Amino acid sequence: MKIPVLLNSEKKILDAKADESLRDVLRKEGLLSVKEGCGKGKCGSCTVLLDDKPVPSCIIPVGIVRNASIETLEFFLMTKDAEDIITGFKQAGINMCGFCNSSRILSTYALLKKVYRPSNEDLEKLADCTNCNCTDKKTFMNGVMYATAAKHDREGRKNGIV
Repeated sequence: MKIPVLLNSEKKILDAKADESLRDVLRKEGLLSVKEGCGKGKCGSCTVLLDDKPVPSCIIPVGIVRNASIETLEFFLMTKDAEDIITGFKQAGINMCGFCNSSRILSTYALLKKVYRPSNEDLEKLADCTNCNCTDKKTFMNGVMYATAAKHDREGRKNGIV
């Protein structure tokens, strides 16, 4: 089956069986940030942005992504949003293991895109949906707040003034 997509801002035709997982197809394309973990959509190691929303690619059949925009961590890391997140994580002292990078970074991006200043409840939900023990919950939550500040500084927004 030929499946047209926008993959990392490039028009591509994926040649795969409709029921093959998006994760497996992306790995065949050489995109190694899409890791193989639990295979059940729980661990987050295969997270990608599908139409700008973080999803576990292991449970997405490639046949349903026709004409979708797919962004992997390799590509996302070249953006200003990624720089903000990495800066914030470094300020908090976060040293990710590599297994959870896609989940933590892309989920943080989605939250900061949606919420100007994340609440404690927002941060708790985010921390609870990223399943890895390389960084404790409080440190991760602090990293997201530092990332928020970095984003606001870059965009020239301070003290809630837009």
